[in-house]
Amino acid sequence: MPVGILFLFLLNGFLSTTVILLAAVVHECGHIAIAAACGAGIERFDIELWGGRMYYGGMNSYRKELYISMGGIVANLLFAPIGLIGLFGIYGKLFFCASVCYALVNIIPAKTLDGGEVLRCMLCLGCDADVAYAAQTAVNTLAVLFLCAVGLSMAVLTGFNSSVLMLSVITVVLALEK
Repeated sequence: MPVGILFLFLLNGFLSTTVILLAAVVHECGHIAIAAACGAGIERFDIELWGGRMYYGGMNSYRKELYISMGGIVANLLFAPIGLIGLFGIYGKLFFCASVCYALVNIIPAKTLDGGEVLRCMLCLGCDADVAYAAQTAVNTLAVLFLCAVGLSMAVLTGFNSSVLMLSVITVVLALEK
C-alpha cells in the first residue's frame, strides 16, 4: 500500500492524491457507519490500496449486508456536493468528481465491488442459492467486460495517461479476483 500511495503522489501531486484518498475514506466510513447502525459485529476492517475489507463477528442477514454494501456508495453521493462549495476551489471539484466516481464504479455489479455484493444479497433474498450464484456469475462476467471496455476507452481518450492506465488495469484485476 505505501508504494501505491507514493506512486499516486508522484503522478498526481500531494494535494490531489490527498483529496482523492479523502473521498475513499468517506466511502469506507459509510460502510462502517451503516454496519454499526445495523448492529453488525465488526471484528476487523482492513484498508487496502484500492478499497477496504470488513470482517464480521458472526452471521449477518442478507438485508444487513445489502445495507452495509450500499453504505459507501450513499456516503460518497451525500458528501460529494461539499466539494462544490466555492471556498474549496479546484480541490473541492476534485473531491466532488472523486466521490461521484467512487460511487459510480462501486455500483457496477462485479463480485469484488459493492455493486456485486448488493446483487448477491438481493439474489439471495429472492432466489435459491444455486440460482443466485449462477446469476451472479453471469452478471459478473458482463461487468468485467464492461470494465475492460471502459478502461480501454478511457486510456485511448486520455492519450494513454499513466494514472488512467494503472487505475483501469487494477480495477479489472480486482474485478477478476474472486
